Amino acid sequence: MAEKGIVVDVTPTLAAAAKSFLQKVTFAKKRMVPLVLMPKKEEMEWLVDMTKQGKLKTVIDSTYPLSRAQEAWAKSMEGHATGNIVVEMGGAE
Repeated sequence: MAEKGIVVDVTPTLAAAAKSFLQKVTFAKKRMVPLVLMPKKEEMEWLVDMTKQGKLKTVIDSTYPLSRAQEAWAKSMEGHATGNIVVEMGGAE
């Protein structure tokens, strides 16, 4: 991550919100911003626009077919993923 990079967490937890608050009060250069997105068109358009502008980048940790969604969930609960865990809804399994 860049020196003044920002991580946008779209599935924030209470711990993530606390970490974000601590980073703000300690003036940390690298920050995590918890973002709660409700299924609103404007917010989704904002995400798409930020991605198109290159201001929002995604990091994929792993990809699972829908048939292995339980494994994907277990991995996400471990808390050790280094990016997004993707569950593919269509295609060959």
